[in-house]
Amino acid sequence: MRRDRVSRVVAAVAAVLAGGLMASCAAPVVDSSAGTARLTVTRPAARPVAPFVMASTTPSPSACAARTMNVVAHQDDDLLFINPSVSDDLASGRCVVTVYVTAGDAGRPRSYWLGREKGARRAYSAMAGSTQWWADDPLRVDGRSITRFTLAGGRIALLFLRLPDAATGARRPADGLRRLWRGSLAEVRSIDDGDRYTRGGLLGTLTALMYAYRPDRIRTLDFAGAYGDGDHADHHSVGYFTREAQLSYAVPHALSGYLGYPVADQPANLTDDVRDAKLGYFLAYAPYDRKVCQTYAACMGNFYAPRFSRSVEAGS
Repeated sequence: MRRDRVSRVVAAVAAVLAGGLMASCAAPVVDSSAGTARLTVTRPAARPVAPFVMASTTPSPSACAARTMNVVAHQDDDLLFINPSVSDDLASGRCVVTVYVTAGDAGRPRSYWLGREKGARRAYSAMAGSTQWWADDPLRVDGRSITRFTLAGGRIALLFLRLPDAATGARRPADGLRRLWRGSLAEVRSIDDGDRYTRGGLLGTLTALMYAYRPDRIRTLDFAGAYGDGDHADHHSVGYFTREAQLSYAVPHALSGYLGYPVADQPANLTDDVRDAKLGYFLAYAPYDRKVCQTYAACMGNFYAPRFSRSVEAGS
């Protein structure tokens, strides 16, 4: 029974309350002698952003034979739109780093978006089949703080830039990422520590992270579609920023963008087993975000349902 298969996935997650992973395929971890890792970005005139210089304290990127970077807007975008590609990458032994550009705060209190971050960790622990702890290993890139959580050996890393999402609220720009992309807003500030991001600053940070992790595969949200096509503006904005940032990333790589909300208009392209596994990983996340469906029946009976049976590349 399909619901039983999902229950088995979620049961495996029950042991995940500690978070973590088991592989030794390590991501770069830079000098953290001061408690915060630091990346120094150099910018020769030949390119907008160039590789930074870093001191490594763990195995080098070469220890990971293949690496994927996902760049998304909110903490469930990878689970709803890019998966099963994320879980497939992990199952095949690839190292995976996912960058969450916004805090996914929806204008709500700190406890809400911190909960969503915890949900993302739980989902990745479920995909990795891990019961180990996540390490909190923050970065600084171009003077800005980035929250980073890694599993053992760095095979999985989750990075949170915590920029305000499109929600309207006090002391924050409405629809900030879209306005930043279009040039009608000079800067946005992260909602945790107030780091400033200009349009060029966000592009530079994303490119610097690409050089840090050296992915040969970059996945993001829909950069082929246009604002107003039914997708969330943050999805398109992150897709546009990622596509632009990777143009300055000279390491050979493939780029893919994935449909967001409009994927519901596409025919189902995942088997029932794959759909149920995808839904199971989402249900590992769900308890930390009470705005989303919480059970198999609820998820299969509301507007979320088409997202679990579909995943469609919108551009490459």
